[in-house]
Amino acid sequence: MKTNLSRIIPILVAALALGGVLAHAQKGKQKKAPPRLRFKVQQLHVDNNEGCAIGDINRDGHLDITAGEFWYAGPDLAQHPLRKLLPFGADYLENNGEHLLDVNSDGWLDVVSGSFMQPKLSWYENPGASGEWGQRWKAHELVNTEHVQNENTRMRDLDGDGVGEIIIDSWNENNPLIAWKIGAGAAPTVEKILIGEAGSGISNGHGMGFGDVNGDGLEDVIFKNGWYQRPAKGAMEKPWRHHADWAWDHAGSPMLAVDLDEDGRNDVIWGDGHNYGLYWMQQREPAADGSTNWRMYTIDKKFSQAHTMAWADIDGDGENELITGKRVRAHSGKDPGGLEDPVVIYYDWDAETLKFAKHEVHRGQAGIGLQIRIADMNGDGKPDIVVPGKSGTHVLWNEGVK
Repeated sequence: MKTNLSRIIPILVAALALGGVLAHAQKGKQKKAPPRLRFKVQQLHVDNNEGCAIGDINRDGHLDITAGEFWYAGPDLAQHPLRKLLPFGADYLENNGEHLLDVNSDGWLDVVSGSFMQPKLSWYENPGASGEWGQRWKAHELVNTEHVQNENTRMRDLDGDGVGEIIIDSWNENNPLIAWKIGAGAAPTVEKILIGEAGSGISNGHGMGFGDVNGDGLEDVIFKNGWYQRPAKGAMEKPWRHHADWAWDHAGSPMLAVDLDEDGRNDVIWGDGHNYGLYWMQQREPAADGSTNWRMYTIDKKFSQAHTMAWADIDGDGENELITGKRVRAHSGKDPGGLEDPVVIYYDWDAETLKFAKHEVHRGQAGIGLQIRIADMNGDGKPDIVVPGKSGTHVLWNEGVK
């Protein structure tokens, strides 16, 4: 009997295809899907403040929140006065980032804060020793920086002594890139650290991050117009070497340096702070001239103004997630998508597929400002999200998988 190959071959092809589908399905079953979290939203206050910090302000063993003009005492987050902030523009307050540090070495956490359009760093003295929680904290000027147009302030331990320095990011690309080292004490001192000299037209720029770019074991500074390489010696005494390996529009802060593809080289995650676009840059083998070599991937272009982000394990799976969202009325709502719904989002990362999986935490009320803080506020073992912004300061309580 003759074999009809024209009938058998399609059957074999279909069987092989089905086998591949089943094998893929079996493989898919072996990979545990990441848990989907649920959050409860609590609004603390509505104003135009965009900075916040978390720490034990009153030393009662509970985490508290500072957010602009107020602080909130845990565990019930009762509101207390902290300081007065000056307004500017249509809907801004003069707070482009706040950080907790015991500035005067009295054992109580103080607030260190920068301004958009004022050339100074300030600190606000915790009145804890007096117990006068119903009054504003005493304001002090740390230093006149002599520069304005400050996009935000970050705190990072640049010299490895366990105390963070304050680094000022400016949207004016001719401004120098400067860090300020605060010497704690009853009369605190401030030391200037010049990372990038002024006047080149690319010495500063909108957006900042930190991480080892070139694999030498030293943490570098990433910003809109490339990166500054930390010197192996004397990093606090001389300018750092600038590498103009990229130029991005309106990069957010912080940008994140993470080895996403697990090849031993740090990649960069960044968001466009004033347009649509959330991206990651895969670092590949260096170019022949030694410059870094990158391939850009789009994570998400469905929302705008991803002006800040965080990288933390919020679902308890042992892997960090990307937490970000839409900055509320950045540029007073004049950016593309500026008047769309506020949203807070987290993304799971899959190193095998090189993909991020998106999960909306909340839409419609809470958005982001210039800082996202992650901490287990109520001690239930699940990290919560604190976001200040122009729709108010909110706590997104992590209720786990539901």
